[in-house]
Amino acid sequence: MKDRFFQGCSKFKRQEILQTDLQNERKVSKVVNKKSLWGIFMELINQIFAKENVNSGRQMEIDLAKVVFVLMVAAVHITIDCVPEEALSTGLPYVFDSVIGGPMIAPGLMFAMGACLVYSRRQGWKDIFHRGIFIFILGFVLNLCRYTIPDLIGYAISGDAERYLDPILYQTFNNDIFQFAGLALMTIALFLKLKLKDGVMVGIALLGSMAGTLLNGVDVGSVSGNMILGYFVGVEDAAGEVLSYFVYLNWLIMPVSGYVFGKLLKRMKDKDLFYRMAVPVCLLVAVPYYVLHIRNRIGMFGLGESCYYHVTTSDVLICLVTAIGMYGIYYFIGKHLPQKAVAAAYRIGADMTAFYFIHWLFVAAVIYLGLYLIRGTQILPMPWILVLAVLVTVVSLVLADLWMHKWKNIVFRKARNNP
Repeated sequence: MKDRFFQGCSKFKRQEILQTDLQNERKVSKVVNKKSLWGIFMELINQIFAKENVNSGRQMEIDLAKVVFVLMVAAVHITIDCVPEEALSTGLPYVFDSVIGGPMIAPGLMFAMGACLVYSRRQGWKDIFHRGIFIFILGFVLNLCRYTIPDLIGYAISGDAERYLDPILYQTFNNDIFQFAGLALMTIALFLKLKLKDGVMVGIALLGSMAGTLLNGVDVGSVSGNMILGYFVGVEDAAGEVLSYFVYLNWLIMPVSGYVFGKLLKRMKDKDLFYRMAVPVCLLVAVPYYVLHIRNRIGMFGLGESCYYHVTTSDVLICLVTAIGMYGIYYFIGKHLPQKAVAAAYRIGADMTAFYFIHWLFVAAVIYLGLYLIRGTQILPMPWILVLAVLVTVVSLVLADLWMHKWKNIVFRKARNNP
């Protein structure tokens, strides 16, 4: 019937009918393709994730991220303190300062901190909030031990007020990664108290990053005002000196995203498939970004401190992509490690907070006091920096392990018995 109708139509009418049929076929084809693509995507999601938590226990990639931080952080800090500022822009010093000390270790640690909350035995918002208060206060205790007390000792020995007394107030109340971590934990606890959805948490943190990027370089004109504001936004004084590190608004998205990722990780029933898909994508996004920015010394790979500590939204998102990609690499490495190495990684990760605290005590004692008072300078050639970094790392690891697994119990047992 249709064929007869078609034959009876004029030439122009037949062309119109053919064109309409072709358009309809294309529409149907697009719908089918969309459905098939969506079906493939949902099939992958169902293969990777379960509806309930199935992946509990230690996560090797998180432990290895902590191990990498522990092994590298002393070398980063000693390089920054023992290399002239102008020499930090090239060669191995630049690699330690801006590449390893940039997106490779601290952002991954912040991401791990958020993910670890999901696997903690104490996951309630009150527990997380109290942990945040403890870490926040611990940051000031660390400032006293690595800056204030060594500065007073240095002044008592040398009488050099310009070096040891002038910066003492700022260094005592300076915000570093512990203060940021404390504020981030308290924020996540508040999110949990308010029962916010994961997407809302990440959205708030992303808006915070964008606001922090816009507010970078602010100066309220007073030392106390800049110090207080510097916990939340990237403050610089009139001379361009950085007065805040690991700024709350700029960095909050890392631990918040880590927390959301940890929840997904706990539902992951096929980590092999997830990381086989995630790692290439992350590398394809991150590597060209790094090459472009390192070559041109822009963004967080630029010169000076503010480009990293006052990280912009685009840079922190690349740090996020890097963290997920590196977790995938750590996961596949971890699958081939012997059991003793796995146990060692877990132990080092558990000792990490104590290690970070202790390694700074050695950096302060050896560099700020020892080298400067004896030699009149703390500048060292790069080979000696690496040797010193290895020594500080090894000794700090041993002392941190002794504290966590022996001395800590003795100290707190005596404190309980002698109120």
